[in-house]
Amino acid sequence: MNFGILTALTIPEEDNMSLWEELWNYFYKNYLTDDNVYDNLKLGGGSLISVRLIIVGIFIGVCLAAFASVFNKRILGAFVRKLLGEECLSPESGKTLPELGYADKLFIRNGVRRGVNLRRVVRCREEEEYLARMAEQEATYEERRRSNPALPKKFRPEPFRVNPDEHHFYIPEDMKYVADMKFEQKGTTWGGAVLCVILMAAALVAVLLVLPKILELVNDLVGALSSSGTDQIV
Repeated sequence: MNFGILTALTIPEEDNMSLWEELWNYFYKNYLTDDNVYDNLKLGGGSLISVRLIIVGIFIGVCLAAFASVFNKRILGAFVRKLLGEECLSPESGKTLPELGYADKLFIRNGVRRGVNLRRVVRCREEEEYLARMAEQEATYEERRRSNPALPKKFRPEPFRVNPDEHHFYIPEDMKYVADMKFEQKGTTWGGAVLCVILMAAALVAVLLVLPKILELVNDLVGALSSSGTDQIV
């Protein structure tokens, strides 16, 4: 890895730096750089930066996961619990977002359209009816194509578009316990997520501080083992 290029990409110019850039510059110089060379491990300064950036990436991933968990269980979970509370457990008992009091909830509107987590348990009655019609048409498509060669070779239905204001949503009866457990609110708070980030930040700094010592010990151990093996061969 070209250390000069990596440095240029990660450290902003010191002139006219914003507060965040100054903080990043301080963090980079004090926690991500290391001038030591670990010959036995074949690690130099540039290689170690890559290792440390991976550790930082893991830290960021854990923090995002903590907030995502709270979002799923408290924001999306509130909608799931509303459906369960209203006993929307079949296509016939499904309700629209306005009927459920969620007409102006942006995250829920987006969730019922394309949200992966929410759509795992929440069904749209109109979408299922549309898919059933498309399945029937696909089953007879080859026959229709023989009588009309101008039709495309493969059946390609138009994708269904969910209308949150008019379409009806429900949780299938056989999935209500799964939905209740998956989106259970207990034990998840925004304060808990913030505390997790603080603890993870402290752990990150500790790991970055002791990493050179650990690598130095491992480097010396590998060197000693290599020397011992060489002496035995001789």
